[in-house]
Amino acid sequence: MRRRSHRGLAPAALCAGLALILTGCRTEGPVPPDAYGSGAEVATPRDRLNALNALDARVNAVGFRLSVANVELCPRTGPITGLLLHAESQYADYLRAAAREDWQLRGDLPGVAAVAPDSPAADAGLRVGDLLLSADGKPFLEGGPVGDAGFDGLSGNLARLADALYDGSAELLVQRDGQRLTVVLGSVTGCAYPFQLDPSADFYAKGDGERVFISSALAAFSPLDDDLAVVLGHELAHNILDHRAYFDEVGLARDVLGNWGVAPWELVRAEREADRVGLYLSARAGYDPARAGPYWRMLSARLPQLRMVQWGHPSAGERIQLLEGVAEEIAVLQAAGEPLIP
Repeated sequence: MRRRSHRGLAPAALCAGLALILTGCRTEGPVPPDAYGSGAEVATPRDRLNALNALDARVNAVGFRLSVANVELCPRTGPITGLLLHAESQYADYLRAAAREDWQLRGDLPGVAAVAPDSPAADAGLRVGDLLLSADGKPFLEGGPVGDAGFDGLSGNLARLADALYDGSAELLVQRDGQRLTVVLGSVTGCAYPFQLDPSADFYAKGDGERVFISSALAAFSPLDDDLAVVLGHELAHNILDHRAYFDEVGLARDVLGNWGVAPWELVRAEREADRVGLYLSARAGYDPARAGPYWRMLSARLPQLRMVQWGHPSAGERIQLLEGVAEEIAVLQAAGEPLIP
């Protein structure tokens, strides 16, 4: 399963932590059109939902592959299905009507927003637009009248689904196109760090030790799944390497100062480690590590400030040199049929 943030809201917690790129934080209100990518048609709420859903599906698919391929390297594992679920109650007012009409969402009931290819959810035949009514005979709660955008109701239903999947599978009652059907949803063991898309015009990605976040603007800027895997693999590496917990322990007043409370050379070391390990994670999932160099060149052309050394982050040039060296290292191992162990 995957969870997504309130549409129209980006959590302020993203302003602290181990971030690949951080150009600001948006805390409330509808996000501007450039949050959906320069080529997206976003004239109406429905256009915006479609653009977000396309990005959600990509992040969900790449995240699922990374999670399954690297389970043996992850300190935290659990059952994952390849499902991305959402609910009417999590959408802001300006998107809610379109979400309800397009996906037949009702209150807090979980609806299928995306299904990762080659996942248990795909094997079960679940489709975008399905509405989940119960799991193992226990109904999901619809909740009361929908007010402000919130996640608590859906979160409770996701917990019920997780309980049903505890033994590896769950029988779901599903509503599809006005009909009800029963499907059996299985799961596989994967890295238990959900991947989340946050609607924002800012360019950032973050691993906070619990989840992996990426802004919609950065996801839209990553044209190939191989490019997206470079970013998501980097943030997953931060979580696998437990960098957040380490810096919380050694940082000076990090809860107040964020990364400014940590020695910059320590942050640089962590970024280099995450670049190296993240590219291995990406390659282990079948993505092309040779895309890392061209992707970072493209990114630094879009964000010229990345060409310079920043607080706690190497310059883009240094990162490109390191990543291209790691890509060559991986290519040698692949040619020799050796396992990819970072």
